Amino acid sequence: MHRAVDLGFPEFTRYVRTLESQLATTILSRYATAASFRGVSVKKLARIVYDGSHKIGEELARDLLEAAGKSVGAHHSEPYQLRMKYLCEDLELPGGRLKDWARNIGRKVDGHEIAKLIMTIEGVGPLTSACLIAEVGDPARFDTPGAIASYVGVIPQIRQSGKKRFTRGPAIPLGNARLRKALWMVVLQLIRRNAWLRRCYERLRAGRFRSWVGSIISMCEFRFSVTTTINIAVPPASPE
Repeated sequence: MHRAVDLGFPEFTRYVRTLESQLATTILSRYATAASFRGVSVKKLARIVYDGSHKIGEELARDLLEAAGKSVGAHHSEPYQLRMKYLCEDLELPGGRLKDWARNIGRKVDGHEIAKLIMTIEGVGPLTSACLIAEVGDPARFDTPGAIASYVGVIPQIRQSGKKRFTRGPAIPLGNARLRKALWMVVLQLIRRNAWLRRCYERLRAGRFRSWVGSIISMCEFRFSVTTTINIAVPPASPE
């Protein structure tokens, strides 16, 4: 991609620095080289929408047209234009598929009672909720919050006696790594905003749990209380 831009419109990266962005691929798929901008008006270029909602804008359009008119790029023939077009399509295809998958997951979650209940927890969106349901299944199969924490793999790390050799690993090599990854950013937000979860987190910290282990265990306790009691009221978020 960078090589193709350097051959046809090297000044392009002065104004659009990330060639893998939607902005770059949207522009270059239509105007592959500097010569492609000839005869294009500022208004026409400015009206192009590059991510479904944002337009290129007159300022960037004007800068690109001026740069294209003075460009030192020397390769503008059809093979170079086709090469750029195919490169942009290759970059846009994975992003389009990811959006389709996200929309499909959102529709499935909307029709799932427990998934919607989990999303009442602040910070948990459709994708995280879907991941939790896919990995855990029915939360009622766990008898206690500790059982969920054990399944996730955030139980305390091993400490050895004898010569006092202490392991530095984050946890014992058990549990569900995908769930830990899904819960990580959620709990970082929740321990700051939710008073109930913050108290659980501080209680676990006082018991000398490592901070991230304690926070995810708190999340497991919170999630267990929400998903196993349908009529429970979600604790309100405390102001920061």
